[in-house]
Amino acid sequence: MSQKTLTANEIGLLWTQYIQNSMAIPVLEHFQLTHRDEEIQPLISLAREIAEQGVNDCHRFFEEAELPIPNGYSMDDLNPNAPKLFTDSFMLTFLEHMGQAGLTSDGFSLGASSREDVRNFFSERIRKQDHLFHECVNIGLDKGIYTRPPQIAIKNETEYIESKSYYHPFSKRSLNAMEITHLYENIKNNTIGEVLCQGFAQTSKNKTVKEHMKQGKKMSIKHRKLFSDLLDQSGIMTPMVSANFLTTHTDPVFSDRLMMYIISVLASAGQGNYATSSSVSLRYDIVFTYQRLILDTAIYSKDGLDIMIHNGWFEEPPQAPDREKLIQ
Repeated sequence: MSQKTLTANEIGLLWTQYIQNSMAIPVLEHFQLTHRDEEIQPLISLAREIAEQGVNDCHRFFEEAELPIPNGYSMDDLNPNAPKLFTDSFMLTFLEHMGQAGLTSDGFSLGASSREDVRNFFSERIRKQDHLFHECVNIGLDKGIYTRPPQIAIKNETEYIESKSYYHPFSKRSLNAMEITHLYENIKNNTIGEVLCQGFAQTSKNKTVKEHMKQGKKMSIKHRKLFSDLLDQSGIMTPMVSANFLTTHTDPVFSDRLMMYIISVLASAGQGNYATSSSVSLRYDIVFTYQRLILDTAIYSKDGLDIMIHNGWFEEPPQAPDREKLIQ
């Protein structure tokens, strides 16, 4: 392995990988202990392999660079005797989301890394995340769980925008394909957030955490409905998920600090998704909607961060030295 010093980029990216992969392991262990459909067993195992390898490789990078190893999360954050919280349908949907999100984050991390061994680490993760995503979609299609995005009729000729009314917030032309894509993907993401918030709210015994999860569920529903309404206004029916995603058990499954961190990661990803969606949307009323929802999500994220800091649950990322403080 190269002994060249890790860059600030690489330290930050590897630290995040360690924390988020360690976060995934207790969740995947619960899936492993409670799943009933043997067809998803290989997918749970693959996701577990990706997460554990990520933790081990990042540990080695930090150890060889003589940097402190993050604490992250562990099996101490899971009640192994807890009854099944998520249905097998949700497990498959969650694994698909993991693969999709992993491709995005690992692709960015690869592009921001310099050392060959670090680049190889992210390239290998991309290969495995790609395999996980494809397998989840294929099995979801076979089982009728995967919901296909909307379909639209396209003219047999290319056209150019001829008027500024194309992006005017009051003309509200029909949606273009890129706007539909992002609206639909954000509906899917908010559905996952809604399910997780409901599941965490019904199993947490901490009143503050429970209330935060209830607020998260309410926000996810509001955002999902706003995106669905935008599709409806263009005569595009939002594909519906018919699968049940949660059981009715209320016994604690995960630690409060793990649940809070999972939701903080989803909220942070949501802000990034909304920013990307805003940048590719050409109807200004949609752009305004995304910008408003970014603020909505940021306030919710800040509330969650306050709860985590108050309880000593938020691990501080690696930080540059305060040069001004050193010369005082």
